[in-house]
Amino acid sequence: MRKGFIFDAALCVSCKACSAACILENGLLPGTRSLFAWNGHALPLVNVINLSMACNHCADPACASGCPALAYTIGPDGIVIHHPDRCMGCGYCTWRCPYDAPKINSATGIIEKCHFCADRTTEGVGPACVTACPTGALKMTETEDFDGMLPAWFPDTGIKPSFIIRNSETESKPHTVPSDNETHESEDEELYPGRLASEDAVRLKKDWSLVLFSVLVIAAAVMLVISGLSGRPALAGSGFSGMLPLLLTACAMAVSVAHLGRPGRSYRAVLNVIRSPLSREIAMVMLLGAVSLVSWLKPGMIPLAVTAAIAVLTVIAVDLVYFAADRRFSLRLHTGQAFFTALYAVTWFTEPRILFIIFSMLVAVLVVMRYGSADRGEPQRTLYYIRAMSIPLVFLLIYPGNPLTDLFATVLFFAGLVADRLLFYLDFNPPNIKETIKEHFNTEYEKERDKKREDSGLS
Repeated sequence: MRKGFIFDAALCVSCKACSAACILENGLLPGTRSLFAWNGHALPLVNVINLSMACNHCADPACASGCPALAYTIGPDGIVIHHPDRCMGCGYCTWRCPYDAPKINSATGIIEKCHFCADRTTEGVGPACVTACPTGALKMTETEDFDGMLPAWFPDTGIKPSFIIRNSETESKPHTVPSDNETHESEDEELYPGRLASEDAVRLKKDWSLVLFSVLVIAAAVMLVISGLSGRPALAGSGFSGMLPLLLTACAMAVSVAHLGRPGRSYRAVLNVIRSPLSREIAMVMLLGAVSLVSWLKPGMIPLAVTAAIAVLTVIAVDLVYFAADRRFSLRLHTGQAFFTALYAVTWFTEPRILFIIFSMLVAVLVVMRYGSADRGEPQRTLYYIRAMSIPLVFLLIYPGNPLTDLFATVLFFAGLVADRLLFYLDFNPPNIKETIKEHFNTEYEKERDKKREDSGLS
């Protein structure tokens, strides 16, 4: 029998007692049990409805399968337990979970999440959040099958969350307005247009190490692929030029370790190679570094074609980390992905030039298709225009064929690649319950508004 939660939307008044009880009982971060709201500002036509949710203890939890450090285990009762002593603080589970359950504690550098008050439930006592709920809106349950117990808008039910929601679509919705701003993030984005832009800037500042890591890996991979295609170990042999791929991969690994909340546990990053895309990425970067080292110390020992193949597989592994979390087809067409960026960079240095022209035309089409991303404000608008304008300007600069304009063209070309890589991070958007609530609220509001117009005879 799997344990899980039952939430009755008709009974919840957003008093936050469940969230407070979770914090007091377990000493976890505020928001470990989150309170979300539709229409928290009490706009007309749509009633207020609240949702209290923590970890849904899924039967096939994405957080556990994606964790490179094997910091999650699943108990016989279906409870997903996070082990802080195993966590290295990479935060990948926060991307993988569509329910915003794992949260990184900036003070300790590791993940915290609901564990169903395991010490209480083993003694037959309900979780603290359940016992604290004054209206009975939140309850615990045990059943073998939770399928079909969630509304259609609930995201990513394929991982089988142990959660039941009742009365989320009925007219018996409470008309209470939440007293704080914790649950209003999705609505604030529309009421305050600058909010999303500032969040993008914060996101880039926070994830600079991830961007730098991928850029360094791509650069090393490009050098090794060029050597493989040319058949000359100029960039993968002895001397300083042969050392560059090794230096780049070494710097990339150092940056990735610095990104961790607990760098001392970085050795755990490769423990889940079979299931975790992040583990496979780290393993491939380590392999790339090892191949670069051997190629530098003993040029020719490893065939150049093999080193080039490993380099290509490494940049693919980088992309799969993001594709596993954000499965939208549009992200796979993004020209800022590592694989496409690496191939495009290779065409800049190789002959025939027709390959560079073909790739540039493809990039131009795909960038134009992403024009809507420029509407999100700064810094995305600036990055988008750098990416878009760099394409024609590069062609104008390489046309004269003199060394000075070629140098400017090279600088502008790689500036465009870096801008596109930054745009990839900003466009990366794994499914999240907050976005689902926003979309659901907007849809329901528009439906009700259209109905009112029809009833009143307005066009």
